[in-house]
Amino acid sequence: MKEEGKDLPFYSAGKREGLLILFSAVLFTSSVFEEVRILFIAPVLLFLFLILGRLFGFRSLFYLNIPLFVLSFINIFPYAKNLWPGTLILALLFYFLFYKRIKTDGLLGWWRRGEFSSSVLGFSVLFILAASLALVLWFYLLSPDISDIKDNFPKGELWVLISAGIGFAILNAIAEEFLFRGILFESFLSANISIRLSWILQAISFGILHLHGFPRGWIGVGLACIYGLMTGWIRILSKGIVYPIAVHFFADITIATIVLFFAT
Repeated sequence: MKEEGKDLPFYSAGKREGLLILFSAVLFTSSVFEEVRILFIAPVLLFLFLILGRLFGFRSLFYLNIPLFVLSFINIFPYAKNLWPGTLILALLFYFLFYKRIKTDGLLGWWRRGEFSSSVLGFSVLFILAASLALVLWFYLLSPDISDIKDNFPKGELWVLISAGIGFAILNAIAEEFLFRGILFESFLSANISIRLSWILQAISFGILHLHGFPRGWIGVGLACIYGLMTGWIRILSKGIVYPIAVHFFADITIATIVLFFAT
């Protein structure tokens, strides 16, 4: 993977800020584990990093920890998982309250449509097909209990189910890509982490946070990590966020279809 032409943000963090950015990502990712969640470790330390970022002018650290802190704080409450992706959308709204400052500080390099090319199209189609097949096989071969996810979707006539599925796919794809392929990826790059390692780190975080999602369990984590690499690769190729969202949308449509029409 070449370093030339990568969409580096204008802001460049120092070593101390870079380490705190990495630690923030680790803390946020670890909040998926019940042992960490019930001790309130993640929101407390992420709030501390938020304050440190503000006090010492660590701008990338400060902006990153806005959505991470809000989301980890909300997730303290057991019922929060039933509100996804609403909780993530709320966290992102707090982030975008600082939109003008983030843009001025050069940390919105991800906030663009991106460039279309035959490579972007080819990989997008390949990843859409591969992800949909993997999700279907995971569901039918492992027969996972996803009743908690199904309970979060509305019940009713066909048009209600279809509307709910499409709405979920749109909102979840946008929100997750904004956080992982957008904000988190950009924060790693701003910490002078290579694009290759940033690509891997955001995928690992994305994967682990699917431990209780769809797909779930450690096999689900592995599949989600691979998928994070896929959409991250589209982000790198296109130099924007729209095409990763489009690819993600089709995976979420597959998930919604399984949950609404095939899960019991």
